[in-house]
Amino acid sequence: MINLNQRFFSVSDVNKYIKTILSQDENLKYLPIRGEISNFKRGANGHLYFSLKDKDSLINVVMFANYANKVPFALENGMDVVVLASIDVYVGRGSYQLMAFEIEQIGRGNILLELEKLKKKLLEEGLFDESRKRPINIYPHSIGIITAKNSAAIKDLTTNIKRRYPICDIYVFYASVQGENAPKELLQAFNESQKYDLDTLIIGRGGGASEDLSAFNDETLVRALATSKMPIIAAVGHEIDSTLVDFVADKRASTPTGAAELATIDIREIEQHFDYAIMDMQKALTSRVDDMKDDLENALEKLNNSLNDKIEYLQNYLHNASNKLEALNPENILNRGYTLSLDKNGNVIKNLKDLNTGDMLLTITSQGTINSEIKNIEEKK
Repeated sequence: MINLNQRFFSVSDVNKYIKTILSQDENLKYLPIRGEISNFKRGANGHLYFSLKDKDSLINVVMFANYANKVPFALENGMDVVVLASIDVYVGRGSYQLMAFEIEQIGRGNILLELEKLKKKLLEEGLFDESRKRPINIYPHSIGIITAKNSAAIKDLTTNIKRRYPICDIYVFYASVQGENAPKELLQAFNESQKYDLDTLIIGRGGGASEDLSAFNDETLVRALATSKMPIIAAVGHEIDSTLVDFVADKRASTPTGAAELATIDIREIEQHFDYAIMDMQKALTSRVDDMKDDLENALEKLNNSLNDKIEYLQNYLHNASNKLEALNPENILNRGYTLSLDKNGNVIKNLKDLNTGDMLLTITSQGTINSEIKNIEEKK
């Protein structure tokens, strides 16, 4: 049991002690170490930071500016180099690293060369052709995700997909994304995903060092992805380095959030489209109603004009007919000095042959009537 009354050592005490021990070991000073550069960065102060790796191991390296300024060539990832360095401890993190003094270039690293060789072979087979790339359905019913369990990537993907397009179903197929078993588990997850009716399959992880991405350069996995039933979005989450999975995928996103954006339309955009559509429909309906009002007014005006013309025509016709009737009015004839004779039955005398001497006549004038007896009938010669 720990005696709480005894003297304690702080974390800094331990790290400083280890640093002292290592710095005093002459076997750990000025070692020529060969490896391949990865994760290279140049600090704003001129210091160089990178990893030195071989097939099985990796160690961090720092080269301060006073030594870095003497390097006669530009460092880049994939270089095969020999570094003259001493073992040092970074007390702040309790990690050991190489303190580099000189660097000599041997050539391009074997790991990088093998990767480029594989990339060239797959490229020549057509696995990376643009003609194979399929469009992404941004209105998906379901999306599959292949990534590590309890990772930041799965949280980012599910959160952003649900935020952007909440009606989409999400199927997750978990697998390791780095380490010795990662390629096998990624392949198993992919094979499982092919049993589902998915619109899109997203495969990837969050950011990481380039050597942690080796599972996404596995040839068997890349060839399997090329046979996918549904379009694939690669979201390996590494802005600088591209993996072979990025090349075989239909689309590539530099982050899981970017993959969610490629895979779905934002529902807010749909709502905005609906708002615009409703506004356009309202404008179209208003314009149509205005046009119909104008057409109705024009039709009413034409109808009124037609009715007025018809009424005027009928009025003229009635006036002319009235004049004709007036002209035929017997009273007007009598007023002009004519008389009208009727026989004993009250019929207008039209033919003298219908009359006999002794018949009584009634003669109508404008001033009155005359009763007379026929004494003599003479026909016109």
